[in-house]
Amino acid sequence: MEGNSSGGGGNDVELLCKTLQVEHKLFYFDLKENPRGRYLKISEKTSATRSTIIVPFNGISWFLDLFNYYVNSDDQDVFSKELQLDTKVFYFDVGENRRGRFLKVTLLYLEALLLLCFVANRKYICIHCFLARFH
Repeated sequence: MEGNSSGGGGNDVELLCKTLQVEHKLFYFDLKENPRGRYLKISEKTSATRSTIIVPFNGISWFLDLFNYYVNSDDQDVFSKELQLDTKVFYFDVGENRRGRFLKVTLLYLEALLLLCFVANRKYICIHCFLARFH
């Protein structure tokens, strides 16, 4: 989909948009471009909240590599990882609650902390396929 985005950046152009529903959550994957370059915007929306992280274009392949690490790892040998891209640091952590396991991606950027959680139980693979399209 092409066109100007209606929220925020003003000069941002949508190059590709995909939506994925996993259980009760919606994930939006938007490849956009502005005068500073291309980037991938990943949003997680539940009935009550919306969380968004921005991955610079030059870091999408590294982000995908780390995501693959969690998709392809056994439960016993999964470790927290971090990815630094310019002034952003992404933290990848596996957690668990009464609903099951999940991957939590935390973005630390200019002292702001943003969280995005992906659910587990083989649903990583669906999200992985979506991320691979942006690579």
